Amino acid sequence: MTTTPSASNFSLASPEEVLAYIPHALGFYPRNAVVLLIMQGKGLAATLRVDLPAAEGSSDLVAQWADQLVQLVHKVPDATAVFAAVYTGQGPTGNHDSLPRHELVERLAPELVRSGIQVRDAWFVGTIRWHSYFCLSENCCPSEGFDLPDLALTETHLRMVVAGSAPEDQLWDGTGIAEWENKNEVRSNLDILAAEFSGSVPRESLIKDWARLLDEDPVVAERRLRTDDVLCASLLLSLNDRMIRDILPYLAGRGTLQAFEALKEVSRGVEFGRASQDFSDFLLGTAACTPEWDRLERLWYFCRDLLGVAEREETSALLCLLGWVNWAKGKGSSALKLFGTALANDPDYRLAQLMAKLLESGEMPSWVADPARAWRLRLEGRLSA
Repeated sequence: MTTTPSASNFSLASPEEVLAYIPHALGFYPRNAVVLLIMQGKGLAATLRVDLPAAEGSSDLVAQWADQLVQLVHKVPDATAVFAAVYTGQGPTGNHDSLPRHELVERLAPELVRSGIQVRDAWFVGTIRWHSYFCLSENCCPSEGFDLPDLALTETHLRMVVAGSAPEDQLWDGTGIAEWENKNEVRSNLDILAAEFSGSVPRESLIKDWARLLDEDPVVAERRLRTDDVLCASLLLSLNDRMIRDILPYLAGRGTLQAFEALKEVSRGVEFGRASQDFSDFLLGTAACTPEWDRLERLWYFCRDLLGVAEREETSALLCLLGWVNWAKGKGSSALKLFGTALANDPDYRLAQLMAKLLESGEMPSWVADPARAWRLRLEGRLSA
């Protein structure tokens, strides 16, 4: 499940423009999923993607799936209406009454309406054509449907590209990062540090290394990351300490002072204080704060780049950090992909197991559904329809 609040000012005046926008909202081209564009009045508040249930699934499974979607829609404050697009990878049947997965829409739409959410339209999206589930007239909707829009020719796509959006053909799984030229030097320094600190990792010092990177100008920080072999080795060493690994999202998303206060409380091993409770709530996505998105974005890029020099447990830790940041942004599908790669790397890696289970249950951070606190695409204005 992916929820992506947006803040762009592009008009969604036609189905073709909506379908052109969806890959940009998600960051990738959806497959075997329903995508709901959730409206607040005339403005688009969020985009929600959920996997389709199995085609041979029971009516109880379909009902459970629809109930989950209704609950997720209502997590968006003041939601009033939705557009729905069902991506099946199938071709239309040529019959208005038997579009692929029509039973899902027939179950979902009335549930949404009963809950107070208007369903403005719902479209079947196949491999080359689209069709409205609600239109039964040959006069406006031919039984064979309409050709899918050529993205390169739609105004929405062009404006999104100019604004910096570039959807991927498929979700990134955390692989394919080029190995660093200085990897051997970094690994040698890591061996030295590991021997030096055997049995006693200097947590505060290692966290300070991360904090300085997050505080620096991103260009300067990236240069230091790539050229300072000892610094890079210390960052990798820190990933083998699960307390440091777990506090990194909090360090980025809440700030250095809060992170060290939480570290002190957790290290004492006593009952939760204010700082350690805030730390726990933040990691679970239940905190009432607004995350510091710029710092979390920098953490994501540092972790991605470190994959080029990491091995074994370090790789699993980095994949989990990347997945957590994506989950925090509302990019649940992307996060689940990264946790899956972490588990392929180490099936017993506990954090990946826990996060994958959390995502598979449909859980998402509280701030994702709050446009005032959620991560937003870096685009100008507001979407309207």
